[in-house]
Amino acid sequence: MTALELLAVLVVLVAVLAILTGLARGLSRQTAPREFPPMALPAEMQARVRALLGENKPVLAVKEVRQATGLGLVDAKRIVDALKSGPLPEPMSYAPGGHGSIADRARDMRNAGDFTGAVSLVRTETGMSAADAERFVSTLS
Repeated sequence: MTALELLAVLVVLVAVLAILTGLARGLSRQTAPREFPPMALPAEMQARVRALLGENKPVLAVKEVRQATGLGLVDAKRIVDALKSGPLPEPMSYAPGGHGSIADRARDMRNAGDFTGAVSLVRTETGMSAADAERFVSTLS
């Protein structure tokens, strides 16, 4: 094998290694979609979203859900898609400073199907951002 052939083989090996490294990095960045319990929305918001869907305005429906709940784009779209199939639960009422820890009250609300209310409770009582409150509620065991 000549030096030129050896150099060509080495270049090919380095290129293959670079490609495999890039693929490995891309795969490690992929995360499974977050799975939240069904979100609760007030009846008037559900009606508004359905009206927008009836007018063929799904983007506006997602935008309104995002504004009302503080959710991100993906989660708001999941809510809108779920509303196409049927009604969602109504938010439960809560009393700020009620009995039990905030974690216990948020967990109870989430387990009852009111994820949005649980996030709202956490945000109201702690001042957390929407993203932080969502993470907090979704990790309660």
